[in-house]
Amino acid sequence: MKKLLSFALIFVLFVSAGYAKNLSEYDTNLINLLNDENIGVRSSAAQLLGERKVEDAVKPLVKMLKTEKSYKARIVAAIALHKIGDAESLPALKKVAKNDRNKTVRRVVTGLVQDFENSTFAKM
Repeated sequence: MKKLLSFALIFVLFVSAGYAKNLSEYDTNLINLLNDENIGVRSSAAQLLGERKVEDAVKPLVKMLKTEKSYKARIVAAIALHKIGDAESLPALKKVAKNDRNKTVRRVVTGLVQDFENSTFAKM
């Protein structure tokens, strides 16, 4: 039931974005949802922020990456940061790749860091 409620909330926000006059208002709402008490809402908001490449979300996503209890949510935050592609997030991603308490998180984030570095150097 909680998952259904989470997805319903995100769906409503997503649909309402089409009616919003200012899309940055929608992005601000998504950033605020990173602090929601429901893990599904936080994860869905992080995913949407990554898909939308919202650069203002980098710092809140880095915070989520560092402090989130759920390893799955930390992975979602890392993927969102990777999609945004802001170099500001690279030090935090590297630290998590080395030191996260969960082996799966370390492996996924290591791959994201390698891809980020390869794509950054490919652009030079």
